[in-house]
Amino acid sequence: MTTTTDLIGTPISEDEAALLNVYDALTALAGRELAPAIAANVRDALASTAIAVTDLGLRYEHLIDLGV
Repeated sequence: MTTTTDLIGTPISEDEAALLNVYDALTALAGRELAPAIAANVRDALASTAIAVTDLGLRYEHLIDLGV
């Protein structure tokens, strides 16, 4: 998903876009069948990244709604 603005319509910076790319990549990884240790670490990384994404107002969604 390509996002050019945050939730209130402010253009996002290159750093915020990079953070969203990481978030999207981790979300995709979390949806795969991974070894238990890898899956746990991906979920941990995703949770931390999701907090930053939400705090910046880039996206608002609950990970549980995504099946993570």
